Amino acid sequence: MVLGATGCAGATEGAPLAASSTTSTVATPASTAAWDPCTIPDEAIEAAGLDVETKSANLVGERPISADWSTCFWRNPLPESWYSVGILSSTFSLDYLREAGPFEQFTAIDGFDGLRFQRKIKYDEVSCGIAFGHEGGVFYFFLEGLARIEPLGDPCVEVERLARSLRPSMPSSI
Repeated sequence: MVLGATGCAGATEGAPLAASSTTSTVATPASTAAWDPCTIPDEAIEAAGLDVETKSANLVGERPISADWSTCFWRNPLPESWYSVGILSSTFSLDYLREAGPFEQFTAIDGFDGLRFQRKIKYDEVSCGIAFGHEGGVFYFFLEGLARIEPLGDPCVEVERLARSLRPSMPSSI
């Protein structure tokens, strides 16, 4: 009954009310915005072995890397900090990342829903990434060694360890 009365009241007041409710259902930001990796709880970040105090939504400064990507970055804790890891998220598909992104050598990981990849352009660097497709797009981890610091492990093993630890705090795969 109450719903019927509300429906009649809205219909009696005219089309502008109906138009505004139609507009609000069409323009739902949650369906068009990328998942924000900075929403991962600090407890999960700390449990994964990252330093919550180094969290940054941008790689450098206040400007985002791109309007198409939501990003968050952390370092592993001192005194043995040898890398930073970023999680980047977009409404683009995993196929887009594989075809148009700066990465190559996408390979499946046994017993895990992510794909390991490498950067196309080879620098003298320590790096590795893992990508995941999900209903709202794609997100990926990318680990990069810190300049002039000797790596304390294999970057692909470390980024997979991080991805496995943080996976429960992320969108489900498609």
